[in-house]
Amino acid sequence: IVQSQIRIAEGYSLADIGLGRQEDVQPRGFAIQCRITTEDPQSGFRPAAGTISVYRSPGGSGIRLDGGNSFAGAVVTPHYDSLLMKVVAHGATR
Repeated sequence: IVQSQIRIAEGYSLADIGLGRQEDVQPRGFAIQCRITTEDPQSGFRPAAGTISVYRSPGGSGIRLDGGNSFAGAVVTPHYDSLLMKVVAHGATR
């Protein structure tokens, strides 16, 4: 997959790398990715520091979590990336 992505980024077509034509690609649903951060919009989007007191992990069919430091008791400091978790949701319809 990665090799194909690199070749496509280099300008090769799907047909050039033996994957058919763009017209042959059929959509199979919709996905959205969200970044869950500690950024505080009222403070210029600076990270908010503190301890996570409650955490409930989302899950189910079509949900993927790209982990971070999200758990009850985790201490969030302003010294690192404010990303706690990335959530990707996929479904047949929007």
